[in-house]
Amino acid sequence: MEKSAKPDNLYDQDKMAAIITDLYIVEGAISSNRTAYIKKGVQPSSYLFEKYTMDSISFQENLNYYTDRVEEYVLIMEKVQDNLKVLQDSVSARQVRFNEEQENLIPKNTLQKGEKKMKVKNLEEEL
Repeated sequence: MEKSAKPDNLYDQDKMAAIITDLYIVEGAISSNRTAYIKKGVQPSSYLFEKYTMDSISFQENLNYYTDRVEEYVLIMEKVQDNLKVLQDSVSARQVRFNEEQENLIPKNTLQKGEKKMKVKNLEEEL
């Protein structure tokens, strides 16, 4: 099997991992509320192309290059997993702080016996 040629503008593994991480985040956001993105005319691919100063052809050439080299692609995907884990931990920590702040906003003496505090839905469930 012939492997893809090395692109003229080869992205290093860190850049490729960052692009794929952002791609997963954008795809997740879109899948959670596709209608809103369509109504607003948001083009997620344009955001990624601008952020990483790339075009669809150079991205596809780099993706093909790395997917044809399994060992390198696995390393990239491990970095993507690490990136997503860091983001998940950050969101979870923020959610805990937010929940604690919300609990502190409700004066304890205003709650009647047996009444439960309402907690904000944990974002981690959605991740």
